[in-house]
Amino acid sequence: MKFPALLLGFVLVCSMVIAGYIHSRRKQETQLSKQASFTDIKFRVTRDVLGEYQDQLIQSKTLLEKTKKEVDSLTKDLSVAKTFVEKKKSDIATCKGETKRITDETAAAESEKKHIQSEFVKENSHWGTEVQSLKKQMEQLSTLCKYIDKTSEEGRKLCKITDEPQQPEAKPKEMQAEKPKPEEPKPKEPKAEESKDKQPKVDV
Repeated sequence: MKFPALLLGFVLVCSMVIAGYIHSRRKQETQLSKQASFTDIKFRVTRDVLGEYQDQLIQSKTLLEKTKKEVDSLTKDLSVAKTFVEKKKSDIATCKGETKRITDETAAAESEKKHIQSEFVKENSHWGTEVQSLKKQMEQLSTLCKYIDKTSEEGRKLCKITDEPQQPEAKPKEMQAEKPKPEEPKPKEPKAEESKDKQPKVDV
């Protein structure tokens, strides 16, 4: 009786061990399946992300090449702009020099103008004084001439009186009318008449 009971117990224990092993294996299989599924999903996501990265890398390369071309073009434009700026700076320096020269010439002209105006004012004042002096002399001379005999030669010279020469009267021109000469009639020439000889008729 003990042997069958032991055998039954051994079988039960073995069955339980096998069931536990099978359960653990199934659990491990489920975990591995989940890990495989997760790894597959992760791989797919990584592949998609890598594809996006590759697309972005291609776009970045294209953009980089385009940017390089634009940089080269801008470098050339910058070189041309620098040359243009240098030329304009030279033109500005020349213009400043010309402006300074014109300013100096204008200042010199203004100074000369002021000097001429000052000299003109001085000369004008001098000649005004001379005119006033001459006017006074003329007034004194005219006052003196009232008491001088103007018929004498010295009085005339002193008072500056001159005799006006008499202008001779213009003689009228006589118009002589010329009579036309009568024309003589021209003699007419007689026409010469040519004599015509008449020939006698001969009867046959």
